[in-house]
Amino acid sequence: QPITRIGREPSLNDLVLAHGWVSRQHARIYADRWPLRIQDMRSSNGTLVNDRPLAPEEIRPLADGDIIAIGPFRLRYEASPPPPPPAENQRPPVILHGEPAPLAEAPPPLPPEPPFIGEERPRPPLQPWVGIPRDASRWLQYLPPIYSEDDFLGRFLLIFEDLFSPIEQIVTHFSLFLDPRTAPEAFIPWLNDWLAEIVDERWPIRTQRELLQHVSQLYQARGTKRSLEEYLRICTGCKAEIVENDQGPYTLKVVLRTEGRAVDGAMVERIVRANCPAHIAYRIEIA
Repeated sequence: QPITRIGREPSLNDLVLAHGWVSRQHARIYADRWPLRIQDMRSSNGTLVNDRPLAPEEIRPLADGDIIAIGPFRLRYEASPPPPPPAENQRPPVILHGEPAPLAEAPPPLPPEPPFIGEERPRPPLQPWVGIPRDASRWLQYLPPIYSEDDFLGRFLLIFEDLFSPIEQIVTHFSLFLDPRTAPEAFIPWLNDWLAEIVDERWPIRTQRELLQHVSQLYQARGTKRSLEEYLRICTGCKAEIVENDQGPYTLKVVLRTEGRAVDGAMVERIVRANCPAHIAYRIEIA
């Protein structure tokens, strides 16, 4: 293989050296061409080649018999002979006797394309990226004026401005990621983790967004009748009726009016158990 990765982490390396002195990604050996080379990947305790330290990210060729020291391990490199170079001006052997080899049959011609029926629509012109100038980069304003005398640098910087613009847009508008209504769908699990996993990731994304949007009010009123009714309404889409002291003190009855909708009873049980005071006995009716 062209690259051999050496380190402590089994999932990241080809050669695993399990020891605390070995970094998770310690070194690499490149075998894509001759001679082989070794590189230290900014390891914590460094890499030695013949008792000489290897600078971080320095690539050094290996010779036969070199000793590589990684933590408490010492590896000896034994080089195999390089493959012989191809012979120059080598002619194919001439066959003096025998019948000539048959020629390969030509593939059959492709069928003609069917005629186009209707009016051909012209291709739309390429649209420039939104917010990216076309002639010169805006980064020139941060450089001394002498660099603006030639238009080459302005066009050259457009490459990097185009690469970093998505990251710049994310940083500028990161507040949208913190709002459940505008956050990308892939960012919703992060918000859920920050808010003590109040939603179940198996629920529809619309339900998750609405519940995270009202999480502040739900947490402030947690353990009350109003909070439990609102929680069930958001998660099930059904109206919930809470009857307190139904069968005596410290009892609660939850009546969920589904109106024919399919409701997961186990989910309703988990919601009531998580939001009902610990000293309250409850029972659930799904009508």
